[in-house]
Amino acid sequence: MTPEERLNRMRAVEGRVPEDVVTSFRRRTVDSNEPPWRAIGRVNIGGRAHCSGALVGDRLVLTAAHCLYSKAGQTMVVPGIVHFVSGYSKGEYRAHSRVLSYFVPSGFDGTLGADKRNLPHDWAILKLADPIGQQEGFLELHENFRGSAAHKGPLLATPEVIAAGYPGDRAHILSLEEGCSIRNALYGNRVLLTDCLSLKGDSGGPILQKIEGSDTYVIIGVQTASTKVGRTQASMGVSALAFRDRLNLALSESR
Repeated sequence: MTPEERLNRMRAVEGRVPEDVVTSFRRRTVDSNEPPWRAIGRVNIGGRAHCSGALVGDRLVLTAAHCLYSKAGQTMVVPGIVHFVSGYSKGEYRAHSRVLSYFVPSGFDGTLGADKRNLPHDWAILKLADPIGQQEGFLELHENFRGSAAHKGPLLATPEVIAAGYPGDRAHILSLEEGCSIRNALYGNRVLLTDCLSLKGDSGGPILQKIEGSDTYVIIGVQTASTKVGRTQASMGVSALAFRDRLNLALSESR
């Protein structure tokens, strides 16, 4: 029985989705043909697993480091088996490219899993073979995270954020976790605790904020793990402060 079939059965009995069911079916789905959503896609690993990711340059994709770690082989996967598909929806897509190489920070240790020592380092930048960002567009970092100078004042003017991804229970359509907020910033603001619901498959998807008075969405972080605060579902993410310098370097090298 598929996740959707199980959910429909529960709805038939309850008339609604039970509150204690961890599912993405409460989320809003979006049209992956439209900007900015077409810059978000699936990071497919060897045809056996997937994460989410976002174009951040013509050839660059931001995702989570643990997506590239093979538990079976206890090593990072070779780039050749990683493939990025942008604007993916129900088997169709707008563009795709194989991955030539990727960068993972030296502090990341796949054997530690979601251990707190890994949290600030669980991000990766993929370099694509094809410049698909030229046609699909790409997402930029929030202005507070651009440049290398330390940002003064609050991390963000407002804590409200949106998480986007391809969760395992609806792996073939992009959905948004909306109406959630940053609850805490840890490790020198490099790790974010949010009350967004994150499921397997969401990892690597962008944490976004919409610029007030516009239709522009900007990246403030990357989804990495689900957690709980008491009995409440929550999630962890890596703040853009953790990867902005490396991303700026990668962008300058790709020009």
